[in-house]
Amino acid sequence: MLICRVCFAMDVSYPMKAPAKRSQRFFRTLLLTILATSLPSASLGKSSDTALQLIDRMGKAAESLNYRGVFVYLRNSRLKAVQVIHKVDEYGEHERLVSLNGMPREIIRNNELVTCILPEDKAVLVDEHRYPDKAVVARSKSFRSNNGLSRRLPAKLKAMREHYQFSLGKPDRIAGRETQQVVIVPRDQYRYGYHLWIDRETGLLLKTVMTEDGGQILEQMMFTSLLLPAKIPDTELVPTVAGREFSWREGESLSMDPDNHESKWKIGWLPAGFALVAHSRDLLPNSQAPVEHMVYSDGLSSVSIFIEPVRHTKRSHLSGFSSMGAVNAYGTIQALHYLTLVGEVPHITVERMGKSIRYLSSNTD
Repeated sequence: MLICRVCFAMDVSYPMKAPAKRSQRFFRTLLLTILATSLPSASLGKSSDTALQLIDRMGKAAESLNYRGVFVYLRNSRLKAVQVIHKVDEYGEHERLVSLNGMPREIIRNNELVTCILPEDKAVLVDEHRYPDKAVVARSKSFRSNNGLSRRLPAKLKAMREHYQFSLGKPDRIAGRETQQVVIVPRDQYRYGYHLWIDRETGLLLKTVMTEDGGQILEQMMFTSLLLPAKIPDTELVPTVAGREFSWREGESLSMDPDNHESKWKIGWLPAGFALVAHSRDLLPNSQAPVEHMVYSDGLSSVSIFIEPVRHTKRSHLSGFSSMGAVNAYGTIQALHYLTLVGEVPHITVERMGKSIRYLSSNTD
């Protein structure tokens, strides 16, 4: 489910991150190091390998199974319930998410095309999912429910062992199904930890908990019911909420090759393992000049950097810190440009990255 967490996390209007390529992304638990420190080294190695195999299976299950269910997620003491319908056929993946409490809203996804539907009386901007202004924290957080995290993890699992410790936790029952817990512990203070509960039969991710240093829970998601029908009729993917729609293609703004990017900005510090994975310049609505967008990631955590020229307007801009759940943002002005960093990482990460950015001046500037 690569969908924007935005449409469901907001109350009045929903931001977007997201995602992120996210997430999203959902969220994880405490007691991070107890399991790892109580096991002998040989057991740790075996536990780590098994955990990575489960995560690899989780990624494949997220993209290949039909399912219908309800999950809840908790953030900032607010509980949201969402119905999800996921279908796979010869044309790809199709998904529908429906809010079950609070303001009615739906998200429809057909492969990479995502459409968010809000009630008629709620204003929505097409560029809300990525435009770096005062509400950037909300707008940048991709809603990836469980499967966004499922897809992000498998790609760089072996490389990520240098920056995260993977181990097995205790089995548990989630939504009436047997699961195996996987614990992901960061090796430094620049990223979050995760606890994942993976369905033993299907490999689907049924519960996630995100934690910060010290074990404090930031966000969590859990399925309360899950069905696995052989077929799902197309009628179940048709939206029922009447309202304003806005659509985007996941990743369409990130079309530039990060290996061949040219930027007048240099990032002086990155957490170990972070690398540039996407880079674009887009002329967004209400913008008179292109907004530069760079994404740095270690394969699990990510930070987006938005750079926009200062114009002679009264539009406010994020200055200092802002946060929404696990998402932290840092904004400043440098060389007559607004710089905004947003990521599902601790605040120390976006702050240190933001303060390390320097403008590479030229004689033509």
